[in-house]
Amino acid sequence: MSTLPRRRLPARSPLLTLLLAGLATLSAFATDMSLPVLADTAASFGVTVGQAALTLSTFMIGFACAPLISGPVSDHLGRRPVLIAGTALYAVCGACAAGSSSLNALLVWRLLMGAGAGTGFVIVVAMVRDLFAGTEARVRQSYVNLAAGIAPVIAPTVGVLVAAIGGWRAIYGTLAAGATVLVCIAWFTLDESLAPAQHDVSSVRDHLARVRAGYARVLRQRLSLGFILMAALNFGALFAYITGSSLVLIGVLGVTKRTYGLLFACSSLGLMTGSISNARLSRRGVPHLTLVTWGMAAITGTAVIMLGLSLAGVVSVLAIVPLAVVGFVGHGMVRPNVVQGALEPVPQVAGVASALMSAIQMVTGASVSALVSSYFDGTSARSMNVAQVACALLSVAVLVLMVQPARRLTA
Repeated sequence: MSTLPRRRLPARSPLLTLLLAGLATLSAFATDMSLPVLADTAASFGVTVGQAALTLSTFMIGFACAPLISGPVSDHLGRRPVLIAGTALYAVCGACAAGSSSLNALLVWRLLMGAGAGTGFVIVVAMVRDLFAGTEARVRQSYVNLAAGIAPVIAPTVGVLVAAIGGWRAIYGTLAAGATVLVCIAWFTLDESLAPAQHDVSSVRDHLARVRAGYARVLRQRLSLGFILMAALNFGALFAYITGSSLVLIGVLGVTKRTYGLLFACSSLGLMTGSISNARLSRRGVPHLTLVTWGMAAITGTAVIMLGLSLAGVVSVLAIVPLAVVGFVGHGMVRPNVVQGALEPVPQVAGVASALMSAIQMVTGASVSALVSSYFDGTSARSMNVAQVACALLSVAVLVLMVQPARRLTA
């Protein structure tokens, strides 16, 4: 019986970067496409919007926990099979979510979708680390981050359009279909990035011992751990806005769902701008810690200004969105550098480090999301702004007190 031929994409192929970037956007589409229709989802099940927003938190919990297993497993079995399995899980559970008969069922499927998306994301990060090093790795991470920035630009608007045709359930069907396409493409074009000599071929017991040792090694590596904490805290600041923006712009300021999608797209364009700028500046030799410092200044400054305006009672579209754009530019510059900075000191356990980073950042994001939703008062943006400022200031503290001293010791 004949089989379809496989045509592997070479490491430096733009198509490979595009495929990896597409796989990395699954989580962004899964969260951002549902933002404008949280009220519709709540009405469908007879629950509050705050309860419907738990679909974001449960997704992120799955995203956080699964990589703790799938990352080390990829060090053992290879990246390709784990990546394909995670994406397939996302597709299947997305289809099941579309047919959910209760909020509890939807939360279960969202949890498993998050597990699949989390697996895919950490494997993409590890594959970039497998294939590239130094400046080139940071540039490739920037391109993956750029794709992650494009997804939020279009996802809310796409969600509104899809929901207008088939309701909120059609969103999950669309997510499942998109993931299925990516699984098929990856099956026929994606090669294994982990060299055979790097595969952990030990017994299961020995492998578990190695996994524990790997996590311990990452946690003891001060520079790597510092960057991991920065990635988590910056993600918390970012997700505070992602969660709170729909509550504030739609619930408080009364913008329409379509307008919200356009405003969110404007904000997310900042993420793309930051990613592109980071790639170009990195190629020109600007030190990555310098880029991180610039980005953190933008993130922290805009968060503090937003909180000040909120406390003064100045809550408007013109007060929120332009500042969010500048803050997103900072996120686009910081993320590629902290991700690569976390993996570079521990190349032998990149899968473990990537998994740990993803888990910590998603737990942080889920916690921040739950807090923003729980303390949202229906009349202001304070819960969102307080969370943004707290995460940004803690990230700056990690940069100053942990990352920079550790960097000087290793220089």
